[in-house]
Amino acid sequence: MRVLPLALLAGLLAVSDAKVFRKCEFASLLETKYHLSRNDIKNWVCIAEFESSFNTAAINRNRNRSTDYGIFQINNKYWCGSDYGKNVCGIPCSDLMSDDITAALRCAETVRRDTERYNGRGNGYTAWVAYNSKCKNRNLDQYMAECWSRGSNSIYPF
Repeated sequence: MRVLPLALLAGLLAVSDAKVFRKCEFASLLETKYHLSRNDIKNWVCIAEFESSFNTAAINRNRNRSTDYGIFQINNKYWCGSDYGKNVCGIPCSDLMSDDITAALRCAETVRRDTERYNGRGNGYTAWVAYNSKCKNRNLDQYMAECWSRGSNSIYPF
């Protein structure tokens, strides 16, 4: 019998709680479970695609020694709890990597609102590099067309 080191085993268990969504599946979740507006859905979907490829377990280490976590790639320098930052969202960074995106979405909304306080209403999504480079000047209705049925308010989940 082979014995796995405890650290490796713990890492495997943590990853098993992660999910990689499909684009329309993620949009459907945001609409049905979280009751977001279509405008918010298209922005969050675009951000999630280009920040994490819809992967709730995504981690990105930055040059400034900070780390981005989860589907929305929320940074630990200011937003989530680690030895590095301020933890404005009041949660451990590991909570941002769950397949249950409730904590990640709540924290992402905090980032958006706080950014709007500094940059003005309507500019909250600019806190994400992916939004600025991939979503901001894009026709997001066209981007979401494959998920939204024509002439109705429903989203195709797949």
